[in-house]
Amino acid sequence: MKQLCVRLAGMYALLLVLVGSAAGQQNITEPSTELSFPATVTFSAGGKDFSLQATGTAVRKKLVFKVYGMAHYMQDPVRGSEDAIFKAILEEGKAKQITMTFVREVTPVQITDAYRDGFKENASKEEQAAIASDLGKFLGFFTDPVKENDTFILRWLPGGTISATIQGKEKGSITNPTFARVLWTIWFGEDSIVDRDDLVERLTGK
Repeated sequence: MKQLCVRLAGMYALLLVLVGSAAGQQNITEPSTELSFPATVTFSAGGKDFSLQATGTAVRKKLVFKVYGMAHYMQDPVRGSEDAIFKAILEEGKAKQITMTFVREVTPVQITDAYRDGFKENASKEEQAAIASDLGKFLGFFTDPVKENDTFILRWLPGGTISATIQGKEKGSITNPTFARVLWTIWFGEDSIVDRDDLVERLTGK
């Protein structure tokens, strides 16, 4: 009887380890902020169901201060060289998502100024003129101060549609493939505001 109890206790301990391991695999952690993000996200949009896989995480810093941790997701992500992955991410066709969780307070002016700078640096003058009205609409989504642990979700859906959800509230959508690409270039372009290599590390195996 004693041996049976010991054996059952051992099996129970092993089960706890396996369950804990499986639970850990369902989340990924941004090392600098220690924020946890799901490894996959699912949602419905336009009558379609989407399942996206995490490609990596990164931290946005301003000078020495951490502003937010982020995770990027992609539908059926490609694997290979970083250049090929960045190219695929910036192309139209597959659903993508950026989830940002803030670790400090940020004012609406700071947020909109940062996006203005990002679009100015990553779009040509012709592109800036073509997406000016859409940029104005997008900036209008960010009217409230951001507090620690607030979350932003940006989605790039097939057809060039960007949707924004801030603290669980859907703010609206913008359909413009050029606008969508330039927005994503802020994080995935050569002049990325984060370490873009970190955002694809789960695809490159580094």
